[in-house]
Amino acid sequence: MSKPKKYLTRREFLKAGTCGAMTIGPLVNTIAQLSLVNSAAASVLGAGSIGTDYKALVCIFLRGGCDTNNILIPVGVNPLAEVYAADRGAVAVPNGVVNATYNPAGADDTIPISVPGMAPMGLHPNLPNLAEMYGGGEAAFITNVGTLAEPTTQSSYSTSSLPKQLFSHSDQVTQWMSSISDKPYESGWGARVADLYHDTWNQLNPTSMLITAAGTNQFMNGGYNSQYSVTSTGAISLAGFGTNYANALDGSGAYSNSSQGNRLKALEKIMQYSHAHIIEEGYSQVIRSARENESVISEAIAVEASLGINFDAIWADKGANSDLATELKAVARLIAGRECLGNKRQIFFVDLGGFDTHSSLNGRLNSLLTQLDQAVGAFNAGMKELAIKDANFEYDKVTTFQASDFNRTWTPNGTATSSAGTDHAWGTHTFAFGGAVNGGDFYGSFPTLGVGTADDVPSGSRGRWIPTTAVDQLAAKVANWFGVPEGSSEMEAIFPNLYRFDSPFDPAAGANLGFI
Repeated sequence: MSKPKKYLTRREFLKAGTCGAMTIGPLVNTIAQLSLVNSAAASVLGAGSIGTDYKALVCIFLRGGCDTNNILIPVGVNPLAEVYAADRGAVAVPNGVVNATYNPAGADDTIPISVPGMAPMGLHPNLPNLAEMYGGGEAAFITNVGTLAEPTTQSSYSTSSLPKQLFSHSDQVTQWMSSISDKPYESGWGARVADLYHDTWNQLNPTSMLITAAGTNQFMNGGYNSQYSVTSTGAISLAGFGTNYANALDGSGAYSNSSQGNRLKALEKIMQYSHAHIIEEGYSQVIRSARENESVISEAIAVEASLGINFDAIWADKGANSDLATELKAVARLIAGRECLGNKRQIFFVDLGGFDTHSSLNGRLNSLLTQLDQAVGAFNAGMKELAIKDANFEYDKVTTFQASDFNRTWTPNGTATSSAGTDHAWGTHTFAFGGAVNGGDFYGSFPTLGVGTADDVPSGSRGRWIPTTAVDQLAAKVANWFGVPEGSSEMEAIFPNLYRFDSPFDPAAGANLGFI
């Protein structure tokens, strides 16, 4: 019997057709998600094979729909500042404009930023690290981005093909992660990139290039390459034996003389047997692979110390101790230990929840943005430190981009500062950072703020901006930096609706997406 192939080649994938090929994805992914990666082989393939030919893409997803109307704020003499103060009312960040009810002194709490060609703008006061990164040319904002099935304007809203279940959390999350808003979900665009390019970029290395520190997600789901879950201290170990087998193994890695040690020893002995039944053998391979995974992931994380880097200290310096910060620390450690994993291209996923701020926006958003800011500040500092300590790594090898379900309504749903919130909307602002990012600027098209203005959904929407940049365009630009050629059949397979929008690659096309 011939040995089954682990991956389709790009030619085979494209020949099968994107949607056709993905129909068998759930079955393949179920098996792959169990077996994950053969890390023992990866360790051999990976040693010394990466060098300087490496890139990592990191997605930060803010779950719940982050109110980015309070991240990018018109201030002072900006003509939109008066509109902001009046319309946002109870949820407005003081922006230097007098509001008799909410800001009678005309205070300005924002962090001032300079935007070429724009009137004065400010960042939310809980984003000092991001403001510093922006000012240093390391971070950029892409404005009014969202899910689109086709270009849509206020005048064409009633006749355009709109995203499925617009304003629904689950549907809009799915569409951000798939980039396809007019068809049922089949796969994430991260998974499609991996399916098409793993064998080219990673030389048939069996280690998955998709690593999540936030659990299973749709961005990496639906393809032939599984997403592999990790924690900041290593691979996720088998349950029932203590944290990282503390109750089953002694300091040397030998089985402890305890019930957990004896159980683990017996389990691993059984797992070494060959089984005639395909399901039994498959289960055994799951356990064998899982234990091998842990070894290689732990080896990769140990590289941090050998380079003389202390990510714990860097994170502590930024006050970064949230779940998101811990997830980004795991990513930083695996990037540092990339040689152990053996992949020249890696895609990572992390997330932060809690942004569904229908109430108490002022308190809840402030806390969440502090967590976000500390986490990205620490990760950015970690990548710069890695570039100093590792001769084969450069700061421009890692690009991080942020996404969320959608923005929230321009006007609040209440008048009390302690309880008012905002509701589901559409076009939002995102940011990207890293050495390859052309920072210190806004890209895309900033919306015309105000209820009923040109970018607002018609019929009393309370300020739901119609996106002027499609997720497809933003994602394609990032994928192009990662190595997917513009105009290629691969780009078309990954983003089948991209042709409907202005080219994100041609400066003359008008998309204004030169952020990377």
